[in-house]
Amino acid sequence: MDNAGAGHFCLSASDSPCGVAASNHRASMVYGGGAVRRTRPAARRTTLTTSPESLLAQLRAATSALHGQLDAALGLQDERITRESYAAFLRGSLAALAPLEVQLRPWLPADEPPRCDLLRSDLLALGVAADVPALPDVPPIDSPGAAWGARYVIEGSALGGVVLARAFDARLGLRGEAVRYLTLHGAGLAQRWRSFLIDLEEFGKTATAVVRSDACETAKAVFNLYSAGLRSSEAIAART
Repeated sequence: MDNAGAGHFCLSASDSPCGVAASNHRASMVYGGGAVRRTRPAARRTTLTTSPESLLAQLRAATSALHGQLDAALGLQDERITRESYAAFLRGSLAALAPLEVQLRPWLPADEPPRCDLLRSDLLALGVAADVPALPDVPPIDSPGAAWGARYVIEGSALGGVVLARAFDARLGLRGEAVRYLTLHGAGLAQRWRSFLIDLEEFGKTATAVVRSDACETAKAVFNLYSAGLRSSEAIAART
């Protein structure tokens, strides 16, 4: 994706992790036979090349506009960020992720970290209640295509986490606390993202046009759900 500062927040992603391997990419904000492939172990680095017809390229194109809109609306690079606005960001993320994570369980690797638990832990560390409203228009994750589309957005959300965590820690004096969600993969983030993209492209090789459309439409719906969640917590409304 395009250039951005370290504090930017967005949901889509590129094949080069922001804040991990290529800081000129935007930081990101939500897997055959009935289950999505597990990510590969971190021992081997594989070069990933894509074509305009690849599923990854289609997902990028489908979500690009929503990516930019949400990034601009949040403005987390703003020096005026406060503990309250950070908490609103976490609560909005939880509101969107909670109904997705439940649906994605059958499609996820067994070692997938419970992101909602990390969000709740961070809110508790901030002294903020972790109860969030139920959102309307939650997209159904009921097919392999939908699962890959949703996970493209959710996995991409981890890319800027390390960068955002450092920025929030410095500005808010968190002393390394309340940033577990943003740093959930730690040093393994770059390899995890690359392995996910390889598996996504492998899935895309045999995906029909209908399945690809399902993936792209679900990815867009997940973006819209995050936007709704962040508005419900006033993470966006407070800054626009």
